Amino acid sequence: MRLNFMTYTLGVLALCIALAGPVYAADKEKTAYQAPSYAVKSIYERPYSLTESNIDKTLLKRNTFLLVGAGVATMGILYLMPSSFTNWEDDGKNPFSKWWDNVTDGPVWDEDDLFLNYIAHPYCGAIYYMGARSAGANAFESFLYSFALSTFFWEYGIESFAEVPSIQDLIVTPVGGAIVGEGFYLAKRHIYENDGKLMNSEVLGSTAVFLMDPMTEITNYIWDEDEQKELAEHAFSLQAQPIMTRNGGMGYGISLSFAF
Repeated sequence: MRLNFMTYTLGVLALCIALAGPVYAADKEKTAYQAPSYAVKSIYERPYSLTESNIDKTLLKRNTFLLVGAGVATMGILYLMPSSFTNWEDDGKNPFSKWWDNVTDGPVWDEDDLFLNYIAHPYCGAIYYMGARSAGANAFESFLYSFALSTFFWEYGIESFAEVPSIQDLIVTPVGGAIVGEGFYLAKRHIYENDGKLMNSEVLGSTAVFLMDPMTEITNYIWDEDEQKELAEHAFSLQAQPIMTRNGGMGYGISLSFAF
C-alpha cells in the first residue's frame, strides 16, 4: 500500500487545522490571561493554556540540538540491532542511493510489531512534542514541531537510509505523540505544582519528569546558570608566578587551590 508524500503531508495538516479550530475558539472564549509585566522562568509558572504561545527561543534551540543528536545516536543503536527486531535489510547498496530509493518508493504500510508502531513511536512523538511545549510553544505549535521532526528528520531523513518510510509511523508518531505529549505536559505541571513530588516522593517525581521530558531536563541541567556557578565555586586552580629565592635569585612558585 503506497501513499503519495505530498497527499499525506497536506492531509495531516488539514486534519490538524480542522481539529485545532474549535479548540482555539473555545479557549479564546475563556477569560483572557493577562501576562505579567515581569519575566517568568518557564511556561510551568504560567496558567495552563492550549493556545498561549511564549516561546523561549534559546531553550527551543537547545532542545532541538539534543533531539537531533539523540535521533542520530538512536539510529546508530538500531543499526547495530538484529534485523529481526528492526525489520531492516542489508542489501549492500550505497547508503545515499538506498536513501533515495526508499524516499521515492514510500511511504508504505509496514509490518513492524505493535510495540514499535503504537507504543514506541507515540512515545518518541511525545518527546518531540514536549521539546517544544516546555519551551513555551502552544499545543498546535508543539504538534507542528513534532510533525516536522518525526516526518522530515526521522522518517524521510535518517531512517530512510535503512527502510522505506512507514504510513503508520508518519501518522501515529506526530498525532499519537501530540495526544500523549499533552498528557505528559499536564502531568509535569501537576508534579511541579506539588513541589516536584509524585505520590509524596521527590525521587518518583524527578524520575517521572525525566521520562516524560528528557530533553528539557538534560538541557536545563547542562545550561543551568546556577549549576555552572556552583561548579565554578567548587573548581580548583593552578597558578605559577615568579618569586625571589633565599639566595636572591629568581624562581617560580606554583600554588594549587581548591574550593569546596
